[in-house]
Amino acid sequence: MDNAPAHPDVETLKAKNITCISMPPNTTAILQPMNQAVIESLKRRYRKKLLSKFLFEGNDDEEDAACSIVQFWKALMLEDCVYMINEAWESVPEHTLKRSWLKLAP
Repeated sequence: MDNAPAHPDVETLKAKNITCISMPPNTTAILQPMNQAVIESLKRRYRKKLLSKFLFEGNDDEEDAACSIVQFWKALMLEDCVYMINEAWESVPEHTLKRSWLKLAP
């Protein structure tokens, strides 16, 4: 946890039985590269799920392709996106998560 104002205070976290470890100052440059591989992997998998949903649940008529895209985006619900993100997260390989820590703790 860093000092970002969006984070809850330590006492609130402890009250919810969450262990909080504050990171030393100026560690963002070290930690962000760790996040990048994990986030990239998650985004790639989410986009694949989104495209699959469009291709396999969309209209096959080529004339209505433009309308089909618009209809797809209009029909896409936040709930659908949440489920796809969950599936994408669960499909991120464990080795991607492990490798992300190697820069910080080799």
